[in-house]
Amino acid sequence: MKVDKLPKGFPMITQAPTTKVVEKGHNAQLSCSAIGSPMPIISWMRNQLPIDTSNPRYVVLESGALQITDSDPDDQGKYECVATNSVGTEYSKSTQLYVKIRRVLPHFSRQPDPVVEVTLGESTNLTCVAYGSPMPYVKWRKEPATDLTPDNQMPPIGKNVLHLKNVHESANYTCIAQSDLGVINTTTYVKVRSWLNVIDEKRKISSDKSSHNLSSTALPLAPENVQVSEITATSVKLTWSYKGPESLAYYVIQHKPKHAHQAYAEISGITTMYYMVRSLSPYTEYEFFVIAVNDIGRGPPSSPVVVTTGETKPGSAPRRVQVRPLSSTTALIQWDEPETPNGQVTGYKVYYTTDSGQPMSNWQFQTVDNNQLTTISDLTAHAIYTIRVQALTSVGPGPLSSPVQIKTQQGVPSQPEMLQAVEVGENKVTLKWNKPSISAENILSYELYWNDTYAQEKHHRKIPVAENYTLTNLYPNTLYYVWLAARSQRGEGATTIPLPVRTEQYVPGAPPRNVTGLPTSPTSILVKWEPPPVERSNGRIVYYKLHYVENGRSDSESSIVTLNGTEFVLDELKKWTEYRIWVVAGTSVGDGPPSYPITVRTHEDGMYHDNMSTIFFSHGCVRP
Repeated sequence: MKVDKLPKGFPMITQAPTTKVVEKGHNAQLSCSAIGSPMPIISWMRNQLPIDTSNPRYVVLESGALQITDSDPDDQGKYECVATNSVGTEYSKSTQLYVKIRRVLPHFSRQPDPVVEVTLGESTNLTCVAYGSPMPYVKWRKEPATDLTPDNQMPPIGKNVLHLKNVHESANYTCIAQSDLGVINTTTYVKVRSWLNVIDEKRKISSDKSSHNLSSTALPLAPENVQVSEITATSVKLTWSYKGPESLAYYVIQHKPKHAHQAYAEISGITTMYYMVRSLSPYTEYEFFVIAVNDIGRGPPSSPVVVTTGETKPGSAPRRVQVRPLSSTTALIQWDEPETPNGQVTGYKVYYTTDSGQPMSNWQFQTVDNNQLTTISDLTAHAIYTIRVQALTSVGPGPLSSPVQIKTQQGVPSQPEMLQAVEVGENKVTLKWNKPSISAENILSYELYWNDTYAQEKHHRKIPVAENYTLTNLYPNTLYYVWLAARSQRGEGATTIPLPVRTEQYVPGAPPRNVTGLPTSPTSILVKWEPPPVERSNGRIVYYKLHYVENGRSDSESSIVTLNGTEFVLDELKKWTEYRIWVVAGTSVGDGPPSYPITVRTHEDGMYHDNMSTIFFSHGCVRP
């Protein structure tokens, strides 16, 4: 219906929601406002269904915006706002909300020593700390297979201190850190020393070294008959024998991928002649050595044993997915094998849809034998399709590739590749990209789109044919989303996935607000203030500078106090004296403008706060 034919008072959406990208666990806000008579009520839909307003994480604000707290991957989808009054209903264009998940493999930030000695009957603590995203669970296991976490309890997250009391036996203890992204472990050998051992050692130290038996100074022999069993995708069990006469302290296992140019990983403090080596890479050929250690040192390594770990699901997605329209209803898709296939790739699944907000189970897909090229047919003409590819092994499917978009229109360019921000300032961003792989020779211009989380506005600019561009006049310390499309004579091609870019911080653009001063004694003044407005902070306020000087003196003679809070008591001042006071806020870049000065007089002797309660204040104006 044309605007001039709409009934009087019909709702009109004045601010529609724009594409958003939010990190899991953070808040997201989709803007929407409308006019009409009577004033329309705004509601929201996700994937063409009304949102569940009983969910406390979804709140429609007074402005009409949708506030989503603690964002979850299930929140991802296409959103549209709906303005309704007694005259009619108006729908906004749908927009996409993307929920990104930060993923960091588990790592140890603190692990116990490989060998910990404890006297018989005494106690010791083993501390293990790991980090990652998501944060890993940390638990202890007494080898060979005793889990030290109670069955009815979850292991601690991030840190686990194992309290060993009244220790009577030597043993290996393994710290295990596990998240959805993987498992790592480290082993500590707790060696028990009896009081007789301690006394005997003291006697040996004080005795004549020349009386030592030569056999006690010999290094151990190499372990023999190293065997491998219980092979999985990430672990193998080693067993061995030892025929030397020496009394050993422990064994060491060294291992690495056979053809990798890297140092050997070590597992130390092993006191049994078997060990389960974990946290290996799937479908990888490894080389293992076993070394015996006594009080003198390490002996020679055993003969190497070589084993290939088992298969598992692919650990990464297919790479360099490219799509080319062959006609208005057919497209050609090709890709490269995953970097970490974790086994023999047996095939691929190619998913495609015109509605990327719906669950993957609703996408169309095509299964491809072990080939890296296929065509998809019966597509809708002149539509934008999103394509993702997944590798398969005999164990199961791996992760999906990043989405690639294509417009089913013969002759339009494919999406530009490798869009990235190569230089970021406080008010400008330099972008760089590679030209599309399809129809690149016919590009007439690029269409650049961006929105920001401060002004909640979407922008569009036609830019010349190049492979870089600098966006200017941006807000400092603001998150922008940028996406790009190429245009030929046949039309605009598919856009890139939105790229998040945050501009750098800058000095505050406004002074602290509501600076007040209250004399609290003949020699002190309490000064309070509020931070600059958030929209003009230009970054995180990391300090304040409180200036004060006797009235009548120049600003250059002022004393300065640097602090983090928003109040401070100036003391050791002169009695019954006027002071000029102002405050400056600063980010990591530097100082902002000063507040307008206030003038405060200290008390006379014998005057109290109760009978002299005048407060002097400033409204946060910038000084002339």
